[in-house]
Amino acid sequence: MTSNSVLDRRRFLRQGSLAGASVATGASAAQAQQRNFSKPIRVGCLNVVEYSHLNAIWAPFMNPRADQKEQMQLTGMRITHCWEIERDKSEAFAKKYDCEPVRNFDDMVGKVDAVISGGYYNHPWNHILHEPYLKAGIPNLINRPFSNSRGKARRIIDLAKKHGAAILCPSAHEHTEAITRARKWAEDKEVICYSATNSFDDYPTHGIHGVYMCCRAICEAGNPVVSVAYQAKSWHNPPGVVIFEHKDAGGRTFYGTLHEVSGSWGTMRIHTREAYGGEGFPIRTGVEYPFNRTAAWAPTIWAFQQMALHGEMPQSFDQIEHKNDVFLAGFRSILENEGKPVKLDDVPEDWMTPVDLPNRPAEHTADLFREAFGEA
Repeated sequence: MTSNSVLDRRRFLRQGSLAGASVATGASAAQAQQRNFSKPIRVGCLNVVEYSHLNAIWAPFMNPRADQKEQMQLTGMRITHCWEIERDKSEAFAKKYDCEPVRNFDDMVGKVDAVISGGYYNHPWNHILHEPYLKAGIPNLINRPFSNSRGKARRIIDLAKKHGAAILCPSAHEHTEAITRARKWAEDKEVICYSATNSFDDYPTHGIHGVYMCCRAICEAGNPVVSVAYQAKSWHNPPGVVIFEHKDAGGRTFYGTLHEVSGSWGTMRIHTREAYGGEGFPIRTGVEYPFNRTAAWAPTIWAFQQMALHGEMPQSFDQIEHKNDVFLAGFRSILENEGKPVKLDDVPEDWMTPVDLPNRPAEHTADLFREAFGEA
């Protein structure tokens, strides 16, 4: 990577956040301008049950269940349609949340104002599942991981740009108040180093929370990642450590570490010239209802609603692509480079990470996706 490319990447990583990432154009911007704020946003949901954030976490914010302690609607969105690759699970979700199940993944086009995909096993096929909704120019929430290859990720982003569809690819960690504060605090400072923790069971489902968290706080403050090293006995069991090499505005190198351990929801400590002992940013999950639901989990859905209402992405397309590249470089480090650093630009476009999880051997959802859409 040349020094010019580092500086260019630094500019877009910081500029996207500071400018509010107002990159949604065309259909989504026009829809945002015409939005009737008195009516709920109609949301279609993909991948709603199997290893999904929707079934137990996100859906209640939009469609409160009468038999649960969630009698208040916490968003201006309403789930109207849903799809799961297993029809019976889609019907069960629809019954629980009072929405309409559809038979085919693209049957919601023209019936909804926005789309949320909540699952994990679908991510190697996101470029297929989201294509009709990106072409429709509506907002798409694509749960992490975004994609299992650089080429597929770029295909999603190119479609979104072409058709004016806004995208959010979130981790709950990065939209918390703590990590938002960390990013704002680091923006005007010279970072010396940082350390972070997050609790996980495997790298692609929960280790990625920490990866995205570091990208949000450090990269988007103007310090892009150049290389990633991921060292652990196993990528699907804790503990492990991810080492990020960063470049700042002047081309200075510094490092950060992410400790992937059990028992830590998420913490970050950033060291700077001004705060040599470090400034800490622990994520707090909230105590008692509704704070135990809203402190960590609701901000992601609120960010999506804000994007759907106003056509402004919380992160730019370049920032989304960057954090996906960081995730992939970490995977390549442990899978094929013995935990040694892998530069982001050295990850081949067509190289793909695994989708099956050895720590969940009885799970068959990925096989169903292969049968329906081909090999990942």
